[in-house]
Amino acid sequence: MELSKLQTLNSNLQPLEMFDVIVFGSATRDVFLKSKQMRIIKDPRFITGAAECFSLGSKIELDELVFTTGGGGSNAAISLTKQGFKTALVARVGMDLGGKAIIEELYQEKSSAKFIQQDQKIPTSYSFILLSPGGERTILVYRGASKNIDSREIDFEALKHTKWFHFCGSFSGDFKLLEKIFKIAKANNIKIAINPGALELKFGTKRLKPLFENVDILMMNDEEAADFFEENINNEKEILEKARDYIRGIFIMTKGPKGVVVCDRDNYYRAGIPRSKIIDRTGAGDAFNSGFVSAILDGKDIEHAIQFGTANATSVIQYFGAKRGLLKKYDWGSWKRVKVSILSKF
Repeated sequence: MELSKLQTLNSNLQPLEMFDVIVFGSATRDVFLKSKQMRIIKDPRFITGAAECFSLGSKIELDELVFTTGGGGSNAAISLTKQGFKTALVARVGMDLGGKAIIEELYQEKSSAKFIQQDQKIPTSYSFILLSPGGERTILVYRGASKNIDSREIDFEALKHTKWFHFCGSFSGDFKLLEKIFKIAKANNIKIAINPGALELKFGTKRLKPLFENVDILMMNDEEAADFFEENINNEKEILEKARDYIRGIFIMTKGPKGVVVCDRDNYYRAGIPRSKIIDRTGAGDAFNSGFVSAILDGKDIEHAIQFGTANATSVIQYFGAKRGLLKKYDWGSWKRVKVSILSKF
């Protein structure tokens, strides 16, 4: 379905549509490539200490090829919609088949596409995920239209009509645009959850302090948090103490297979992850964050939010892609609630 038709359909619903959450982030086309011929080779010359390899000059047979949609913004918007919230996504796609697939999915999942921008020159963002037989992955990313959000095409008046803003990963790298949206939030009592991407984190703690100090939920993985707060990744206590001084709200630090640590003004929280099979880790972080945010929106406490976020992430990694395993409202699937340790002191 063409974007213009979607926008017309949305605008006919009511003059000023009210949302529970407006999501800002990327929307991509994801392609999963799996082959038994890919090998993991340990080599200290690579940042991670290992490489996913195949023979140079050879023809590689693929065992599986899967097309899905992804991107932090798209993943979060649909996850929150499945939790019963009225959502809209602010993102930019190309005027191509990839962009069309993303828009149609939003329509089918009942998340508004009224803020979606379409670039006539630059293609939709693509991610190519190379999966080894053991489930390890390497992602080749083409940012495409996703990184070129045009502030002139944003209806800032319409942005005022929501309860929450949720930023997911790199949005635009435009500090003035980010600052303007935060001012709208403050002036209209809109709460903010943000998982800043590399384009935002590059501004540093000092420049982002006036914006981030009043966010309600700040989310990072352990590598991002260590780099942002200039601490060793193993110094959890120091990272959490700096985060607690930096913002007034909730700070989340995800640790991949090691679980998550969270702090607010009163307590520290720690949880692991349940044992499960892993088909694809893509989107696990997005699923945890959106699951956590949805629980907070629903009036639940932090312990419950951690448990539901963990269940959502665990469900997602059972499938290819970031959306197929997303849980629906009041449906925890087969996942038991993880134990959450709550401490007044770390």
